[in-house]
Amino acid sequence: MNKFNLILLVLICYWGKGFSQQMKIVLDRTIPIPIGTESCFIDPQGIMYFVNKDEIRKESSFGTLVQSIKKWQTIDDIETINSLKVMVFSKSQQQLCMLDNTLSTNGDCINLDELDLLNVSAISASKRPDMIWIYDELNSKLILFNYITKTVIQVVNNLQGLLGLSGEIALNENEAGLWISSSDGKICLMDDFMNVLRCASESNQAMIPFANGFFFANKESLCYYDLIEGVNEVYKISTTESTQELYISSNQLVVRSSSDLKVFIIQP
Repeated sequence: MNKFNLILLVLICYWGKGFSQQMKIVLDRTIPIPIGTESCFIDPQGIMYFVNKDEIRKESSFGTLVQSIKKWQTIDDIETINSLKVMVFSKSQQQLCMLDNTLSTNGDCINLDELDLLNVSAISASKRPDMIWIYDELNSKLILFNYITKTVIQVVNNLQGLLGLSGEIALNENEAGLWISSSDGKICLMDDFMNVLRCASESNQAMIPFANGFFFANKESLCYYDLIEGVNEVYKISTTESTQELYISSNQLVVRSSSDLKVFIIQP
């Protein structure tokens, strides 16, 4: 690189830094969580799913829908495939089941042990059609799986060793790529070809990707970590209840505690 190009690169970086804006959030409303709820899930369209044992309560702009399927022992994740289809993951039964928009089962469930996956602990919907991400804890294996053809598309073996992770793994994909977080506080971003782009370490109670970074809760604060700009605090939260989960729905950040959901509007 010649001297002129080097100076130009420095100026571009300086101008980009000067004109960048910190992420901001504004509290919009608080939603009480129904009594008896064991877990909840919120999809990108703002539809809320409240789970109590084998019962799912769906809250949307169209009203409330409740469905109970006795064959489920646990409901550990609900991933939105499209507006008419969601996928339910049961860790104890090692099954993936499809539901339609009325929460009725749609086709046969996928038994993961039949795919030689013995201890799947996390899944995530992919931005690619008919694809989901699966993490098999026993072999520390990350898989991109076509649930229509029931075929494995891509595999990364020894994920924990590759990324230096330990503890429980969570998967989230957005337009920037696949985000992999572990309970030890490490968060990594992989591209569509499963190349590692960047990793960060933060002491956090919960995290969720947004744009080219991620929101996370740390004690009494909500923060945003931009992969280029670094960390900035975006909101002070009460310490009376710890943050259990974060969700992204369009331009909203939803913060879950044991008793309610706080909905923030994101102002980049």
